[in-house]
Amino acid sequence: MVEDVTGSLAPRCVASTPSPEVDPAGAQSSSDSSETIKSPYFSSAEWTPDGTTLLTNSSDHRIRSFIVPPDLLETGSVHNLSPYSALPSAEPTYALAAYPFFNLQDPSTTLFLSSVRDHPIRLASALAPVSVASYSLVNPTTEAFITPHSMIYPSTLGGTHFLTGSDSLICLFDVSRPGSDGPVSWLPTIPSKRKQTVGGGIGMKGIVSAMAISPTGDGILAAGTFTRQVGLYSSNGSDWRKGVTQLAWSPCGRYLYIAERKSDGVLVYDIRVTGQMLGYLRGRRAVTNQRMKIDVISAATDSSHEVWAGGTDGYMRGWKNPVYAAGGQDPDWEFKVHDDAVTSIAFHSTGSVVATSCGQRHYLEHDNDSDSKEKGTFKDKQPRENSLKIWFLPS
Repeated sequence: MVEDVTGSLAPRCVASTPSPEVDPAGAQSSSDSSETIKSPYFSSAEWTPDGTTLLTNSSDHRIRSFIVPPDLLETGSVHNLSPYSALPSAEPTYALAAYPFFNLQDPSTTLFLSSVRDHPIRLASALAPVSVASYSLVNPTTEAFITPHSMIYPSTLGGTHFLTGSDSLICLFDVSRPGSDGPVSWLPTIPSKRKQTVGGGIGMKGIVSAMAISPTGDGILAAGTFTRQVGLYSSNGSDWRKGVTQLAWSPCGRYLYIAERKSDGVLVYDIRVTGQMLGYLRGRRAVTNQRMKIDVISAATDSSHEVWAGGTDGYMRGWKNPVYAAGGQDPDWEFKVHDDAVTSIAFHSTGSVVATSCGQRHYLEHDNDSDSKEKGTFKDKQPRENSLKIWFLPS
């Protein structure tokens, strides 16, 4: 049973960016019905490891940092969120990864990686729009840049190395070796991209779009592709499963959650014991090509955990104890948090504060009025909101 939004768990908005107002009269005129609105929207948001800052990626090719007010929960008013810094790019950003020892009190640690199309990987500061270092990932045959679609710092390596996922390839980089040297290790996810019979055809072919390290410290890496495959890597070998646009481990490291594009739910796999699909968290409302990030958090009162996800209808939904029952499971809670697609759900380490971002590309269409058609004016199909918000969720 989904809890009503008026219940004790109803979230309270404590901070927000101003949402731009739409003036239909100011829309660009065009004879092309596929003309898109140029107003930028948030495509993702994530907390830095120290919980002080939010890093966002937007459709205007800018990575912004938002430092959270220290009195976030002490006042009853809604704080205004404004970017502290914005790093522009000439091309879209495909992946972000914050330095695992990010500490706002130590500016030398406030770093993050970003992957930009047709450019080297950048290591930049979250406090100033400058690049600190760059790392080249180049195809040795064509000398063209390879664009990572996912990046992660392995927790077992202490922040000295990072992993990238690209087309049928996972690479390991040494942070202390920037420049044109490239990765220290190349791991193709399939023996041959051109001939499937090579190596028995075992492997996963496609862009590695998501990666997650098991939280138990054993170093198991889950990697997923846009072609709906997931590989589990360890020092002893690999395993292959179906699924993917995002991967998330349960806190115990036994269960793997798989989110896919154009999917109404989240797949649940029991990795450690049966290796089988355990259940399906339905009702997510994410039937879209856009990436819609989920989050997994530990419960505040016991050893269980919860899964939270956003939907295209502006709701965020939560599933309590998702591994205690097999089969399809409906959400236990749902709350209206935005007037547009919720692109990210990012819980603070405290578990009671959650950041949400929203927005998507909207298309314009001709007004039904014949006079307007002759003038070539356009209008929005539906209202839109492009905002980043922080909520307090009572326990």
